[in-house]
Amino acid sequence: MSLLSRINSRVREEGYAKTLQYGVLVGADSFTAYLRDTYLDLKYSDRLLRGNNVSSFKHLGANDVFHTDYSVMPLLFRNLPVSPDDVLVDVGCGKGRVINYWLSQKYKNQIIGLEIDPDIAANTARQLANHANVKVIPGDAIETLPSEGTIFYFYNPFNEEKVVKFEQKVRELTRGNQVNIIYYNPKSLHVFENSKWSIQRFDFERDFGVKRWGRLNKYHELAILTKKHPCIK
Repeated sequence: MSLLSRINSRVREEGYAKTLQYGVLVGADSFTAYLRDTYLDLKYSDRLLRGNNVSSFKHLGANDVFHTDYSVMPLLFRNLPVSPDDVLVDVGCGKGRVINYWLSQKYKNQIIGLEIDPDIAANTARQLANHANVKVIPGDAIETLPSEGTIFYFYNPFNEEKVVKFEQKVRELTRGNQVNIIYYNPKSLHVFENSKWSIQRFDFERDFGVKRWGRLNKYHELAILTKKHPCIK
């Protein structure tokens, strides 16, 4: 459907006033996001990180590479304070936007990015080489998952079969450790619906006061998963 067709359809459904309001909101939001993204991309990566990538590793269970919007990140992490001892792991770090956000928050924690595509991993490692607390590891995240990780960021990087393996592996590797997973766009959340995890679900409008206007919705569902202590049933 062309842009003109979409505008005409919206006018028929919602009227001129709401269509104009929607257009102004989209324009303002897009411009603000463009400026913010440009600033943080250039400050920490020395290049623009726009554009998504079709994964060449779908046969290994990997999904395509998508960028998390910087404007969403404060909401994603606000309910899980980071302590100085936490080890932050971005599972499927792509070009490094979440790592950039963590650096912008002045975290001195060890930060680990896992990326299956060796070319993307190499570029991301190169652009973050000046940050001694950051390490980018290429390869299958199930095989390279760090046992020292305590907070894992997870934006739907795998298919369901791979998520099952991830859930099992993270429990095995982190026995006795406190572990939290920030699962954004949790397509396979049901994998964690067992006695091993407690799950908090968040609604952006209800819990964060973020107004959703019409079809303008860059916010996915969010869940924070906490691994239960073995003695907790």
